[in-house]
Formats: sequence, C-alpha cells, structure tokens
Amino acid sequence: MNTKKMRAGGLAVLIAATGAFGLTACSSDDGAGSETEVTQDVNIDVADDLNGARQAVEDALADDPSWTQVMLAGDVDQPTQKYGLLVMPFVQSDAAARVTGTVNIDGGKYVIEAESAATGQTWQIDQDGKITEVTE
Repeated sequence: MNTKKMRAGGLAVLIAATGAFGLTACSSDDGAGSETEVTQDVNIDVADDLNGARQAVEDALADDPSWTQVMLAGDVDQPTQKYGLLVMPFVQSDAAARVTGTVNIDGGKYVIEAESAATGQTWQIDQDGKITEVTE
C-alpha cells in the first residue's frame, strides 16, 4: 500500500512539474475546442487513469507505429488483435466514471479523455503527456 502512495506522490510531482513546464513552453492553439491548462496546484483524481491509458497506447505504437486506432479494454491480459484493432489491456480505477475506450491516432497524435467519478470534470491527456481540463 505504501508503494502505491509513493507512486501516486511521485506521479503528482511529475504532473506538477510537467504542468509548470507546459505553462512556460511555447504552444499553439488552433481555437478548436475548449480546454484549460493544468496548473501546479490542481489535484487530478483521474491522472493515474490518463497516464495508464496513454502508456498502453504508447506501448502499442512502440511495437507498430502504423496503428490508427487502439482499443483499451479490461477483458484482455495482453495485447490482442480483434476486428482489425489492437486491443491493449487497461482497467480504469474507481476514480474514473469513464475513460476513452477507442483511441483514434492521426499522424502519431491522439487524445484520451477521462471523467472524474467524484467531480464530473473531464480531463484529457495527449500523446506528449500534457493533461488539460476539457470545458464545454
């Protein structure tokens, strides 16, 4: 149990550092969609879900970068091809009410969303690991 807390703490520090870096880095905004950049003091309860889902997609693309869709599913124990899709093992936590099940990849770019079960807030992570809040 202490290992989980240490991992969660380490992840929180990593996310905070990434957010701080992201705030100072150059970025482009095409104006499509609404999102709010994460700041250091925001506690994102679905961060582990987002990072885990992103890692599953990254693992899939490491094996074959030509995938245009990757499905995330809790009913497989290892990467499996079904219906022309690569299905990667992923089980969402109780913190998430919903996590994107099928990730569309276009030119190596993708976004995964997770909705917090506690707050109803929707967060997204991109291929670079940048987490932002989705606002509508």
